[in-house]
Amino acid sequence: MLPFRLRIHELLQKQRKGWSMKTLAEKLDVDHQTVLYWNQGRTYPRLPTLVQLARLLGCPLQDLLEE
Repeated sequence: MLPFRLRIHELLQKQRKGWSMKTLAEKLDVDHQTVLYWNQGRTYPRLPTLVQLARLLGCPLQDLLEE
């Protein structure tokens, strides 16, 4: 499986809403830089944010965590 940092990008493309990382940050009410760090694998979101992220992306939480 792909590392977590790549799963966000892959899942964003798969859900086909045309969201950018910036749009995702706005929907999660976090700083754009925070989402960039997640995408780079530098930091990881906390569990409540992961749950919200899974809901927004329309995927099971496990899909975000698989490596």
